Amino acid sequence: MEVPTGKVRCYITGKLRRDTPEERVRQSVAKALVEEYGYRKEDIGIEFPIKVGSSKKRVDIAVFEEGKPHTQENIYIIVETKKEDVKPSNKKEGVEQLKSYMASCINCKYGLWIGSERIALEKVKKLDVYDFEDIPDIPHAGEAKLIRPTRKTLKRAVNLKHVFRRIHNYIYVNQGLPKDKAFEEFLKIIFVKVYDEQWSVGNLKFYILPNEDISDVRKRLEDLFERVKENYREIFRPHERIELNDRVLKYVVSELQRFSFLDTDTDIKGEAYEEIVGANLRGDRGEFFTPRNVCNMAVEMAFALFPLERLLQPGGIKILDPAVGTGGFLIAGLNKIKQLLKEHLNLKYDELRDRLRQIADRNFYGIDFNPFLVKASQMNMVMHGDGYSNIVHANSLENPKDWSEEVKKKIQLESFDLVITNPPFGSKARIDDPEILAQYEIAQGSTGLPPEQLFIERCYQFLKPGGIMVIVLPDSILSNPGLRKIREWVLSKMQIIASIDLPTETFEPFTGTQTSILIMRKKTPEEIKYGIGNYEIFMTIPQKVGHDRRGNPLYKMTPEGNVILDEKGNPIIDDQLSTVAELFKEWLRKTGEFSYAE
Repeated sequence: MEVPTGKVRCYITGKLRRDTPEERVRQSVAKALVEEYGYRKEDIGIEFPIKVGSSKKRVDIAVFEEGKPHTQENIYIIVETKKEDVKPSNKKEGVEQLKSYMASCINCKYGLWIGSERIALEKVKKLDVYDFEDIPDIPHAGEAKLIRPTRKTLKRAVNLKHVFRRIHNYIYVNQGLPKDKAFEEFLKIIFVKVYDEQWSVGNLKFYILPNEDISDVRKRLEDLFERVKENYREIFRPHERIELNDRVLKYVVSELQRFSFLDTDTDIKGEAYEEIVGANLRGDRGEFFTPRNVCNMAVEMAFALFPLERLLQPGGIKILDPAVGTGGFLIAGLNKIKQLLKEHLNLKYDELRDRLRQIADRNFYGIDFNPFLVKASQMNMVMHGDGYSNIVHANSLENPKDWSEEVKKKIQLESFDLVITNPPFGSKARIDDPEILAQYEIAQGSTGLPPEQLFIERCYQFLKPGGIMVIVLPDSILSNPGLRKIREWVLSKMQIIASIDLPTETFEPFTGTQTSILIMRKKTPEEIKYGIGNYEIFMTIPQKVGHDRRGNPLYKMTPEGNVILDEKGNPIIDDQLSTVAELFKEWLRKTGEFSYAE
């Protein structure tokens, strides 16, 4: 399947529609009605015409009573979708527009308005007059009213990014908090939601029903939060409480209660989480996210160098990201471990959960200098399997003797099998502290170096002999004549396994720095002394990374300029990085001599 540029294929009808911000919201909601709420495509109409008084209008989405003709009398739910900056109070496109449509459709029972907020309504009759009541959500297909969620009724989210953004903005606007404080309150709710899914015995407690007293909801969530604080003492202090006011708490719970965070695809969760974390980053230390496809490729290649039994064994290998950020590489690693556990071990749900957590707690570690990112990555780890307590706040480049006792217990030099990272780079963050520089051979005779150069040697120091390093570096290190000394040091200490020259667009729009990924093995003392002879290096230059210079998705195109769709009708991202990982694994099989981590 294919679609012309500037068009989208309607999820419901299959027809082409103009690609606009409003249309993207509508298609996202239409997909959710089917995949999250369970309504049939056959019972949904797009831009359905109705009579409102003496005029004709078109509702964005109409859901009809199951199996009945598409007529105004048979409309059961009306959905109005707007651009994300349209407020419910908007005179022309706000929630009053939805109410007028519902009032004109005699059998319409429910309505959903989605713009800057998400508002669900139920039409009720009071003394022969119709009125509209706010409710937490519309019912799922086959339900006469909104019911208490169970684990079986929770659904995978299809567009969690927009949900998270709406919630974060709602807290920011309606709670009167700065964005970072709004994030912290949202973080508490996410923790409570995840904890409820993972550990509540019997009935779930994260929900709100129509006409339920918000004090009862708050009591359930506060009880859950007490258990969260007991289990995650490194993240929350004992005196902390959920500070959201009743109105905001009601809104946040109503937005989230239908989803299963545990079952939602890891990329969807990652994209959603980065959406709100990114809103709180100033980026003054060169902080930006490593794209998920880069993380996935790097992990696939790195894990190919280790025996399967070690990857799936708690304590089998120790993995460190010393510039962890939001935890992208570690999350990609956890997701890969989860996939391998499903493929190779026949585990029940709770057995899989417990095994993944054991591996996360023993195998995955991270360091970051930014306390906000430490907290953000800890939460990310919890959402994807745990291991959060191994994410520590420290300066990876300073002398380990100056770290806190807590960090010293968890992180030691020459103790990791795999170090995988994208260090901050740039001259603005130049390191000139003599005490820090004195630890590094490559800094001898220098008054200051960019952090990425010091990170190469620090990652080397973190590794056991024979350990693997995967690192993103600016190409200047690989090609600048003035940095020959660093390249000579690397070649003397490391065996280069692979070099991937990443496309210029990889980290845009944040930075246009040309970068490569190096995969290297730390030589043993004997190899450093006597050498290891000639060896092969895997090298490749992928051309497409899935987005353009502005960060917009880049899709596969036909020679005629049409966008190619997959079997589900979704545009296929033009990304060659997964192919790189497969080519690398094939290269390893052919060479047969790269068994580094035995």
